[in-house]
Order: sequence, then structure tokens, then C-alpha cells
Amino acid sequence: MMNEEKNQLQTNATDSQAESTSQQNETTPVTENNDASPEPLASLKSEWKKVDLEPTLTLAQLKELHQQLSQYHDCRVQLCGAKVERIDTAALQLLLAFRNSPYVTVGWIEPSAELCYAAHLLGLSSHLGLPANEPKP
Repeated sequence: MMNEEKNQLQTNATDSQAESTSQQNETTPVTENNDASPEPLASLKSEWKKVDLEPTLTLAQLKELHQQLSQYHDCRVQLCGAKVERIDTAALQLLLAFRNSPYVTVGWIEPSAELCYAAHLLGLSSHLGLPANEPKP
């Protein structure tokens, strides 16, 4: 008799688990990963917005830079740093905050040696996504 009670308890537990699993499946939305998207991956490049940084980025230009960057909410942005000749800590901090924003994806195009060097001096190269090698001043 004891074995029958044990078997009945195991059966009840199994039935209870099956019911909760089926209830979870009914209430949990199922999302499909559709690999066959109608747009080719190459079209993603056209979604990037290019932003040319000014040659001088210091505290005096910070308000303008902030206004320029704040218009790219929910965008992919390519920062072109080729013209940057002078940049200070405040501007690098703003670029870091922009890059770390959850509302934007940031990449770099041709960062200048001065930009890379300033980021390197402050230990921000990896945080900004700039080359880690030590550039020449």
C-alpha cells in the first residue's frame, strides 16, 4: 500500500509540473528569429549618420558639440575625427557620455593622432573605442 501511495504522489507531482509548463507556454509570448530578412545587411551602412568633429574641441565649444550630438537620439553615428587638432578633457568626457548612451551606437572614422593621443593620456582609448596603441604626439 505504501508503494501505491508513493506512486500516486509522484504521478500527482508530474501532472502538476506538466500543467504549470503548459500554462507558462500559453502565457509566454513566442518570438521567432527570422533570419531571412527582406533587407540585406549591407543596407545597415546607409542608416549611419556621419558627424564631422571640429578641429578644436574644448570647453568653449562644448555647448555646440552637445547640441549637435543630442539630435542623434536613437541613431547610429559615425564620428569623423580626422580634423581634430586640439581636444580637452571636457570634450572627451562629453564624447564618452555620448558613446555610452543606451540610445545611440557610435563608431569612429579616421580619428586624428591628436584625438587618439589625448584619449590615451587620460586612459579613455578603450572606453571611447579608439585605437589602443600609443600614438605619437
